[in-house]
Amino acid sequence: MHILELAGGVTWLGRLVLVVALAVGVSLSALDGSRRINILAFPLIGLIVWNLAVYVALFVTWLRSRGGANVELWSASVYERWITGRIESLMRHSTRFNVPLSSGLRRFAAQWGALSQPILFLRAKRLMHLAAALVAIGLVVGMYVRGVALRYEAGWESTFLGPQTAYALVSVLYGPAADLSGISLGSVGDINELRWTATGGGGEAARWIHLIAITALLYIVIPRLLGASAASFGLWRLSRSTPLPASSLGYARTLVMGVGSGRVGEMASVVPYAYEPKAQSISGLESLLPATLGANLKVEIRDSIRYGDEEALTRRLAETAAAWHVVLMTLASTPEVENHGAFLSGLRDWLAKNAASAPLLILVDEGPYAARMRGDSTFEQRIGERRELWREFIAGYGLRACFVDLVQIKPGAASEINARDEARAALWTASERA
Repeated sequence: MHILELAGGVTWLGRLVLVVALAVGVSLSALDGSRRINILAFPLIGLIVWNLAVYVALFVTWLRSRGGANVELWSASVYERWITGRIESLMRHSTRFNVPLSSGLRRFAAQWGALSQPILFLRAKRLMHLAAALVAIGLVVGMYVRGVALRYEAGWESTFLGPQTAYALVSVLYGPAADLSGISLGSVGDINELRWTATGGGGEAARWIHLIAITALLYIVIPRLLGASAASFGLWRLSRSTPLPASSLGYARTLVMGVGSGRVGEMASVVPYAYEPKAQSISGLESLLPATLGANLKVEIRDSIRYGDEEALTRRLAETAAAWHVVLMTLASTPEVENHGAFLSGLRDWLAKNAASAPLLILVDEGPYAARMRGDSTFEQRIGERRELWREFIAGYGLRACFVDLVQIKPGAASEINARDEARAALWTASERA
């Protein structure tokens, strides 16, 4: 129950952030501890500058995401990591009393983590917008409360600015609010009279508090509430069409289509790259894929693509209407950017543009390497090092890999069950790149 609550987001954390934001805004209204409002100084100008910088960052992020780059705001990343850390803590606790449950929870957390990234991103974005709006609201509320309880005066002081420059800044900053409210900014002479000097200065603060409130509303509160509304709309859309995790598609389709019905369902297109699998490996593959992706699956093994012929991949992909794409590589080879990298990036980009709904499974066959190294005293170490090398290489392209010795796969055996679970966890869809 605790895992499910955390997976849906942390409600109390959001409420705490909003309360703190409002308190910060109220505190900013009394930052200098005096009864004066400097109309050309922090906190209002500081908040406006900060928010404008955030708007620019959001716009740049939006442009980059439109261009296909995978970007996220730091706030979403922090939010996601915090929730993941809390889930990990609970899972460590579960191992003390139920090891099988812990294993299942870890699998759920891994699958949900990949699926929930857009949801957590939007929730963090909405929380960020609401918190920023509440800081501005708290500032205005604090000024009004203190303005009623105390005798406030408004003015400005500066070593570098003269009356003409100050009037120009006031016109830029408060001009829209003055136009909307009908409150006059006065003349250059009026602004000069507000300048604090050793002999006096300043003036009645009520109209300036009104202008500050309207300015904060225009530059901060309204844009932030619009951003929060857009994030809420995005969450509503996701709630209506949440995609099934790629790792669960095979299991779900097996249930829907029925096991052993004898009817051929979907097709999995297997493309070996720089690898010619032997008959025993093909037999293991033809047993593993239906167990992983659906019992009625038709497996079509295509001709191997050789080094230097990576461009043939897109032609092959365009020629088939497979529901699943499977890439078969061998652990015996060393991954290279100019070969394996070009192949993987081409495959990933093509799926993103042309077949976003078709999941991808990358299988790395350990059989040939294991057959060569078996009997060596460092066998396990060498296998582990090769796996890590391949895992990091493939992850560098935003993909995942399943490592399996296809020769050892036997129908219904433990080797097939373990490989099936790992293969489902390694499934990738182009929607994950967005």
